[in-house]
Amino acid sequence: MNPLLKKIIRLIAGLAIIVLGLFVMNGLIGMKEPPSVTLPENSPRPVKTIVVANSSISPRIPVEGMVEAWRRIDLFAEVNGVLSLGGKEFREGVKFSEGNVILKLDDSEARSQLKSARAQFLQLVTSTLATIKVDFPNRFEEWEEYVRSIDIDSTLPSLPNYQSDREKFYIINRGIEASFHSIKSSEERLSKFEITAPFDGFVSTALVKPGSLVMGGQPLGVFVGTDEFEIKSALNADYLGYISEGDKVEFFSNEDVVAEGVLDRLSSNVNPQTQSATAFFKLSSSKSDTELRDGMYLPGELIAGEIVGCFEIDLALVEKGKVYSVKNGELRHSSVKVVFSTYDKAIVTGLNDGEVILAEVLSESFVGMKVNPSSN
Repeated sequence: MNPLLKKIIRLIAGLAIIVLGLFVMNGLIGMKEPPSVTLPENSPRPVKTIVVANSSISPRIPVEGMVEAWRRIDLFAEVNGVLSLGGKEFREGVKFSEGNVILKLDDSEARSQLKSARAQFLQLVTSTLATIKVDFPNRFEEWEEYVRSIDIDSTLPSLPNYQSDREKFYIINRGIEASFHSIKSSEERLSKFEITAPFDGFVSTALVKPGSLVMGGQPLGVFVGTDEFEIKSALNADYLGYISEGDKVEFFSNEDVVAEGVLDRLSSNVNPQTQSATAFFKLSSSKSDTELRDGMYLPGELIAGEIVGCFEIDLALVEKGKVYSVKNGELRHSSVKVVFSTYDKAIVTGLNDGEVILAEVLSESFVGMKVNPSSN
């Protein structure tokens, strides 16, 4: 047989076998019953809900700021002198109680000059006693007693009161009154060599060291109180209608209340750039072992006046004045009015007691959606 003819016969036979196989396969597939398809039921979606219970709520406004000492004074020298060594030295961080000497300048020279001036004054008054005994006999005993009361190491006592213009003119003419006031001025100047603590506190800044020369008018440092503090904070203008001076405030550290206080004063203007007003809180007590220190930064909450007949929810649950409520296993819209809000909470009115609302934000939620509510 011709080889070409053999190839053609083989090709035709192969194609016939393939076609026959396809027919057989389709026949077998057609004999198989199609599988039953069960469509999933529209099952309710589990959601967290809360039951509305309207009440009176005191909004808590977030605040924050730096602790500053309520009392702080700058210390200046009013006289010249050398800062004394020894004792409790004037250095940063050193604490002093009220009435303690914070710093003392060497006053030995000024004290000696004052002692000399008192001695000269005593000599001057003593020299007039003889004349007073003759010209003012009824005044002699009082002036003599005054001379005996003078101690050149102590503060000069006040002059006796004049009983007549003649006595007054005589004393002035002898230079006694001028000398008296000159000494009192020196006594006042001597007191400026020593600075005492006007309240309990510590040296925050020391600009001089013991043994250094101090000149009049020179700044010496800063003394800061440790018993009272205040915090300055910025409040959004939207909150101003809910607060008033005297409202309570709490400040926290690691979620614990470390200090309590009140709104002491509030600025009368609003910053046009930030739309906020400056509030000052006076801290009156500490409720923990944490010691307040000047410069600490603390967050807190200002407790505003009560809002009656309202309910607090997460701010994210409110969308265009509506929240999702649950009725008969379906989502519904309930209208609310936001009367107060912070960055994460909202106080609303318009909900009825016992009404069930969503407690979480659902993706792809819609009115009529089947849900399975559970209490939060």
